[in-house]
Amino acid sequence: MWGFYTKYFENDKVLTGALYGLTDIRGKENAEMQGEIQGLADQSGLPLKFVQGIQMLYELQTLMVPIVNITDPSWFPMPKGWEALARIPWRGPGCTGIIATDKTDGTVNHARNLDFSPVDVMTHLVYTGIFQKGGVEVFRSQMVAGYTMLITGMRKGPNGFAIERNTRYPDHKEGNEEMFKNLLDGRPLNGWTLRKVMENNADYEDAIAAISTSKYVSTEYAIVSGVKKGQIIARDPESVAHVQTLNQAGGNFDERDDYIIITNFDFYFHDIREDFDPTGGGGGLKPSRRVEAQKILNSTAILTADVLFNTINHKLVIADTIFQAIINVEKGIWNVSQPDL
Repeated sequence: MWGFYTKYFENDKVLTGALYGLTDIRGKENAEMQGEIQGLADQSGLPLKFVQGIQMLYELQTLMVPIVNITDPSWFPMPKGWEALARIPWRGPGCTGIIATDKTDGTVNHARNLDFSPVDVMTHLVYTGIFQKGGVEVFRSQMVAGYTMLITGMRKGPNGFAIERNTRYPDHKEGNEEMFKNLLDGRPLNGWTLRKVMENNADYEDAIAAISTSKYVSTEYAIVSGVKKGQIIARDPESVAHVQTLNQAGGNFDERDDYIIITNFDFYFHDIREDFDPTGGGGGLKPSRRVEAQKILNSTAILTADVLFNTINHKLVIADTIFQAIINVEKGIWNVSQPDL
C-alpha cells in the first residue's frame, strides 16, 4: 500500500488535490465503512484522505474509457474541474466473466479474470477475506488491501450465490456527469452495496432482486452464479440496462445457451468501443477478449471447469490479470489463483 501511495500519489499534488477534494465534498461514508477506513489508515499510517479516496476506484475507473464515440469526441468528457483525475494510476478496461453449465454433472461453473493495472502493484494487494459471524463463515470475498469492498465473492448454501463485479462504461452522453453527481451526493458506493447484498441475503433470488433494485453510483456489471443458474446484470445507476440469463437462447448471439459471458462492453448493443479494446493484446485487426473467449467456448462441446480455466488463460483473453477464480456454488468450490504473467 505504501509503495502504491509513494509511487503514484505522494509527489503528485495535482492528482492528490483532486482526489482529496472529491473526498471532502463527498464527506464521510456510513459509520461501519468509515470505521474500517479509519482503522486502515491508523494501522498503515497512510493519509486518511488517501485511504478514503481509493474507495472510489471502481466508480472513477469508468472515466477511463478507451475510445470515445468516433463521430463525436465530446460524448464522454471529463467533468469540468476534475480533469486531474484522468491521471489516476489504476487502469482498465479489464475483467472477463463466464458462467457455464457443465453437462457432465449439470452444475454451474463461474470463471473470472480480474484485470487491473498497474500489475506490479496490484498483484501484491490481493487476498481472500473470510467474513464470519459467531465464528461461522457468512461469505468470502476477494479483496484488495486498503479497499473495504467486495470485488468477487461467494456465499455458500443450498441456494447460495457468487458475485463478480466488472467495470462497465457509460452508455449515454451524460454518463460521466451522472456518476460524479452520485459520488458528490454521497450515494453508497457500488462495492459496499454488493458487500451488503452478500451479507444480508442467503438466497440467489434475493440477491438478484437486491442487485437489480439498489441504487448504484456508476454503471457496472454484476455477474451472478448460483445452483444450476446464473445471470449477468448490466446496471445503470438507476435501473437495469440489460440481463443475460443462463440456459436462455440469444444471450451470446449464437445458438448456444449453456454459457453467458461479459468483459467490459455491451456487445449485445454493438458497443464499438470493444473493437478498440487493447487489453489482452486484441483490438483493431485482432479479436477482443470476449470474441476470442467465445471462439474457444463455441468449439468445445462440454464446458467443464478445466475448459473455462483454459479459456480465461488463453492468449488474447488474459490481460493485466491479478486474480482468477473458478467458482462452483453447488459444490462449494472457491478455487482462486494468480497467473504467472
